[in-house]
Amino acid sequence: MLKTNMSLPEILNRYGFSQAVHNIFTKHGIAELYPPQQEAIDAGVLDGKNLLLSVPTAAGKTLVAELCMLKSILQNNGRCLYIAPLKALVNEKAEDFHEKYAELGIRIGSASSDAETSEKNLGHYQILVATAEKVDALLRARAKWLIDSLTVVVIDEIHFLNDTGRGPTLEILTARIRQLNPKAQIIALSATVSNAKSMAQWLNSELILSTWRPIPLKEGVYLNEEIKFHNTPTREIKEDAADDISKLTADTLKAKGQVLIFVNSRKSSQSASREISGSVGKLLTPEEKQQLAIIAQEIIGSTSSATKVCRQLGDVVKHGTAFHHAGLKPQQRKLIEQNFKANLIKAICSTPTLAAGVNLPARRVIIRDTKRFESGLGSAFIPVSEYKQCAGRAGRPQFDTSGEAVLIAKTSGEAKSLLDRYIKASPEPIYSKLGNQAALRFHILASIAGGYVHDMNDTFEFLSHTFLSHQRLIPNLLDTIGDVFEYLATEGFIERNGFRFNATPFGQCTSRLYIDPTSSTVIRDGLRKIHNGKSFSSIGILHMLSCCPDSPLLKPGKSDTEDIEFFMNNYQDELFMTAKEVPALENFSMFLSVAKTTMMLAKWIDEEKEEIICDEFGIGPGDIYRHNESNLWLLHAALTFSELFDFTELTWPLAHLKNRVQYGVKEELTELTQLKGVGRVRARHLFEKGFKTFKELKFADLDTLADVDKIGKTLAKEILQQISKSPASDISDGNLSRLLRNH
Repeated sequence: MLKTNMSLPEILNRYGFSQAVHNIFTKHGIAELYPPQQEAIDAGVLDGKNLLLSVPTAAGKTLVAELCMLKSILQNNGRCLYIAPLKALVNEKAEDFHEKYAELGIRIGSASSDAETSEKNLGHYQILVATAEKVDALLRARAKWLIDSLTVVVIDEIHFLNDTGRGPTLEILTARIRQLNPKAQIIALSATVSNAKSMAQWLNSELILSTWRPIPLKEGVYLNEEIKFHNTPTREIKEDAADDISKLTADTLKAKGQVLIFVNSRKSSQSASREISGSVGKLLTPEEKQQLAIIAQEIIGSTSSATKVCRQLGDVVKHGTAFHHAGLKPQQRKLIEQNFKANLIKAICSTPTLAAGVNLPARRVIIRDTKRFESGLGSAFIPVSEYKQCAGRAGRPQFDTSGEAVLIAKTSGEAKSLLDRYIKASPEPIYSKLGNQAALRFHILASIAGGYVHDMNDTFEFLSHTFLSHQRLIPNLLDTIGDVFEYLATEGFIERNGFRFNATPFGQCTSRLYIDPTSSTVIRDGLRKIHNGKSFSSIGILHMLSCCPDSPLLKPGKSDTEDIEFFMNNYQDELFMTAKEVPALENFSMFLSVAKTTMMLAKWIDEEKEEIICDEFGIGPGDIYRHNESNLWLLHAALTFSELFDFTELTWPLAHLKNRVQYGVKEELTELTQLKGVGRVRARHLFEKGFKTFKELKFADLDTLADVDKIGKTLAKEILQQISKSPASDISDGNLSRLLRNH
């Protein structure tokens, strides 16, 4: 090991990197190593040792991983996998790697969903950037060759092991990679965690633990127009503004900085952005206002489809600020992030999800809310780790000499409490979230279906390599595994063959569909009831899907109960899933959530406007997108099971409903929405003008078609071209054969 302070060029020379690699780092202005990077080199990471690098945001974690990947690829013809927790991070990292290293001839690809990258193309890439869920899905499809070929595996944000939703998959995947390819070098990257030593022991890796940051972080509490920083001088805030957040924001902007403001809810992010927009708008140049007006219009979109949330977002963007939360459409979030990076948007008010997302540093980070509502707990303090994650965004390496993380207090007693609770405190330890029955069912079935384990002993041996086992969180793990095997066998997912268990076709389908086994049983049992003669409707199927654990649910408010009960009574004869098939429905809160979600989906396929749905159900346009995405996949699962169990009479109505959910249309528009460029609004305009089927469109006059509202001559030409290329059967019988073939 080196144990000497060397510049990056010296390191590159020592390890035999080519001049082309030198040139890339020179072009990007990287000449010196940060202290944690030097420690990683000294620990032997470039000699192939496993490493856990636990350091603050922007302290150079990724560069260490990049050097290892480059060395493996360029010198040993290696293949590398870079695992990131979120789709947005996958895209950001893949773009960054491509910009830097494509000129070296390195082939870089990304995969964060089933549609993005087909398995046959994966072998082409030398660096594959992917979510853990995508790689796990590939292993379920028996793409073991992918893991076998790896030389370096980078696990970014490995502290996501602590996430209830994503943590179990990341943990299982890490253990699976180490089981299948123990020679692969593991490089785990993390924010600072208090039990990093335990994680490093689990990974059999060297540990580099540091609090060093390239941009020093000042943490303090704001009270009575001054920030009392911990261990640094107090700063006075003298701004003429109506509220504390606006004062802090204006103070930052006047010093040519940017601001991230973290609040506890979506509504708070929207209201806070409005509160500060006046102060921010006064500080914009005429050129910035002009550019922001264009961006605002792009965010709002067409007048006919714009929701109240879209218009509210556009209004604040015009003034140089924005709000950011999961209720926005993906494209809206991307525009906000891009223009914040470009320093056109000066301040973002966000829920804490942004802190775990793409790289968006700011001069000052304001954590306004340290409490939020938690189901079953009421108002609860946010974790220290969440505060540290938010605070870590403070300081822009290219522009700032220091970053500031500021908490807001109303009294001197609260200021002291916040200082002790968050600034002086260490983040909570990371604990495995694999121990719950649902996570174990999901992953044990996948292990059996993928041929990775064959009995309880195999499964126990594999799980002994997980962080769950390392932390000894389940003392009776073998008994728990036995319970899971019993459930999977009873429900028909697995069957015994001598001393071994194999996945049934039902189990294989469930594993490859990447859904919770409980979702599969709900869908199977529901379809079986219909097949045996139970009457049903689209509403009944949507209710069945909403009963699945994989369906996101809307939370009922106190004022919703009457409307929900009216809806359920009105459609009682069409609903076929009861507490007998879905025991969770015995819980009244769950019953209301499922019903409210079904109501929202019913409004969507009845062509209700997005704005009205958002207002009525208290959601954003991004929520509609998210629910549709989940239900389209569950409908795909239902179609798969209808074929598997030979419920062939259900194939057409399920495919028909799938099209309605995708486009949000009534039954009569399912054919028109198959045309590219024709969504729910244009399809309705065509229908009302008498163009109800492909057959009627085939003989349409171009000018007449172009005169239809929202169509125009360009789209009219494209429609007629599509119709002319359609098979005669599609035009003659007006069926959905193309849709079924696509399924």
